[in-house]
Amino acid sequence: MQAWTPPGRALTPENTGLVQGAIRTLDAWLRAKQGFVEYSTSPSCVLRVVVVRADSYVELSDGSVIEPGQTILDIHFWNERMPQSADCPGLGWGGRFGRQLVRSLVDLAQALDADPRLKDAVALRGRLAFSGARDAEDMHRFAHWFGFERASSGHVPLLRRLHDGIEDVWLLALAWTFNPGSLRSRAVLRRRGDLWISKRKLVERYVAHRPRRAAS
Repeated sequence: MQAWTPPGRALTPENTGLVQGAIRTLDAWLRAKQGFVEYSTSPSCVLRVVVVRADSYVELSDGSVIEPGQTILDIHFWNERMPQSADCPGLGWGGRFGRQLVRSLVDLAQALDADPRLKDAVALRGRLAFSGARDAEDMHRFAHWFGFERASSGHVPLLRRLHDGIEDVWLLALAWTFNPGSLRSRAVLRRRGDLWISKRKLVERYVAHRPRRAAS
């Protein structure tokens, strides 16, 4: 795995419709309210993080233990910078996304100690939404490729399920606004799965990688 900076190009169309503009405005307001941290200035970075407290006990395969109340980082995709499905369908999209994600994780590993907003985090969590068995298998492969692991969240309370149902509609609105080509194969209702990686493992896996210039 190598850190690579894809050539710069517009990744999200400039939607000028009234509804899309309202969704963009609401998305920006929600990010500010939740305290999203944009830890990298690289135009290829596709991740942002939120500093939160762990709400459950988690044991990871490298021996790391996350106690309730400890500081962790929730990982979120940067909608405006995700590759457009219509521009690079199928394997092309996957390849470009994978390279950008590696670069984003390299930048994050380097920022964990350099950025005072992130230095207290002991682990990182990605809460992915998937629609069926095939997507669940894809999530497992995703975790394996990028060094994350699945951790069971146990029983999901009713309020959380209601929140997830509302979020499903919001995620659909975001996809329509930022990446409309992805709607062709997207299900509305989705299930959630948490992927984890300890700070120690992230640094060991990615901090040695350095961005290299793409061949011209």
